[in-house]
Amino acid sequence: MPATASKLNADLAKQFAWLLRPDVRDTFASPDNPAFGEWWLIKGRQAFPGWADSITPAQQSALFATNTQATLAEVPLDVPQVVNLLGQYRPDAVAECTKEGQLQHDKFLAWAIVRGLPEHQLAQHAPRSLVAALDQPVPSTVNPPSEHSEHSVPAATLLMYLLWRLMDSTTQQTRNLFTPEGRLAYLGWFFSVVGQLGIAPLVAGRWKSWVKSQPSYTAAQVAWANASLTPATTTPATNKADKPFGVNLYGFAYGELGIGEDLRMAVACCEAANIPYYVVNVDAGDVRQADRLLEGKTHELHSAQLPPYRTNIFCLPAFDTVSRIFMQKGASPFEGYQNIGWWPWELSVFPKAWKPYAFELVDEVWASSTFLEDMYKRSTDKPVHLVPLAVSVDRLQKHPRKYYGLPDNTYLFLYVFDFNSSVARKNPMAAVNAFKQAFPQTDKNVGLVLKTMNTNPNNPEWQAFIKECNADKRIYVITETIDRPDVLGLIDACDAYVSLHRAEGFGRTIAEAMLLGKPVIATNYSGNVDFLNTNSLSLVGFDECVISEGEYPWVEFYDDAVWASANVDEASNKLQLLRLNGFKYEYKNIFIFDIEYSSGIIIENLNKIG
Repeated sequence: MPATASKLNADLAKQFAWLLRPDVRDTFASPDNPAFGEWWLIKGRQAFPGWADSITPAQQSALFATNTQATLAEVPLDVPQVVNLLGQYRPDAVAECTKEGQLQHDKFLAWAIVRGLPEHQLAQHAPRSLVAALDQPVPSTVNPPSEHSEHSVPAATLLMYLLWRLMDSTTQQTRNLFTPEGRLAYLGWFFSVVGQLGIAPLVAGRWKSWVKSQPSYTAAQVAWANASLTPATTTPATNKADKPFGVNLYGFAYGELGIGEDLRMAVACCEAANIPYYVVNVDAGDVRQADRLLEGKTHELHSAQLPPYRTNIFCLPAFDTVSRIFMQKGASPFEGYQNIGWWPWELSVFPKAWKPYAFELVDEVWASSTFLEDMYKRSTDKPVHLVPLAVSVDRLQKHPRKYYGLPDNTYLFLYVFDFNSSVARKNPMAAVNAFKQAFPQTDKNVGLVLKTMNTNPNNPEWQAFIKECNADKRIYVITETIDRPDVLGLIDACDAYVSLHRAEGFGRTIAEAMLLGKPVIATNYSGNVDFLNTNSLSLVGFDECVISEGEYPWVEFYDDAVWASANVDEASNKLQLLRLNGFKYEYKNIFIFDIEYSSGIIIENLNKIG
């Protein structure tokens, strides 16, 4: 079994929660703060469901230790410490249980037991002593004569009373616990919602036989009694050697973003090399999910079925591997597999705070460029291999320029970027400034096309950018998300591609422009240098500059992170030369984009693993 497996535990998950949540870091100052441990038990496990059941016996004892005593409906109850913690971390519930400025303690206690515990995945961890206490009968008031005798309707328990206490007064009268008729109606309703409300673990076992003995009860009312309350036993992780050769590819299968294309190209490589594969689609969040190339070939992350092959390849950033897989699904996707992080990243350093933890998830790292290979080798002692990403333009859909609202008989430069992918890093303003400097506004036969997506009209950075663009009618901004074949068609419809980025881990759109025969002008820095290093006109010099705090996700001031600031004067001159001379480039090394080339490297590395 891979050596990483033994370390993939709740302590690692807690550390990741600390790194993922700046609000938590601001509150607790240190992950060693005991209050952070309390937050993890109450809020963290709820936020990261892959670790909902990660409570040790010691933590359970602390949560359910008696904090105070209370009496409800004449029934005494030892109130556990967890009720106090829920009060700290659920101000919304406190407000709900406050009337005229005063907290209704009995109502909040009722909320904490019957709603708070299930909502925070704690009901299943309640000790037997609490279940027994909640099973105490509530003394009935004197009942008027009724066709139902007291012996035919069991007394309501304290748990039933607590749920009843949260009802509005009209419903309380309809299902009056203190009359046989009302109690009978209440019991029928109670047992129909026990499973739905998540309080079945708090119901004493004796009620199962009673429910099953009621001839009038429906299947829905009996269902909870037939269900097992014991957590499903997790099948022990098998050794990777017990699994067949092949790869499980994790990533954004349908996401319309560069990282999604990384996964789709990995599938193409597996098919070209006859490598058995299994695609696990990971939720990409708010990104449009309209690229259906892999439809019918994918499986969802939250499926109960674990992938079949011995090797996992995570085709998404390290931080997403943590937040979207490990924290959502737990350790099971990793244990018993050989884990490879084919992790995109854009900077020359890996965040120091993440180094001791992120690499625990993988057994080796694949880098898509020599830029990333060097960075990863400085960041971890795990094996690091250069495995370039494949690039394809086979899905190109050609369109005339008018399809995109662009003019004919105009020399068009193009830059494609995602506004969500850090505007500071993509640096589109440099392209705008270089273009304006290169071509006075009297020159009407040249234009700059900026294709972006995921813009936010309320973002001040976007507002300043679009204002600058709108000041020059030769600059065309396309903001809608369009299908991939049409994006390739847009690249094909323009004359040249420009990318004055500050950093690129790989540079997929640059590569696509090259494959379509377009001349490229790009910053002489980071991942794209691997395939633009033979053409001096393509590469723009730069000054190295420090990344300011807050300028890039996950990076802190102590990382000493830097990137490139492209020389706008030089870029402007090269734009002029390119437009004037109309160079046609003959790229000598585009073979590195071939699916066959990349798949050969993949199979070579997989064979080394065994």
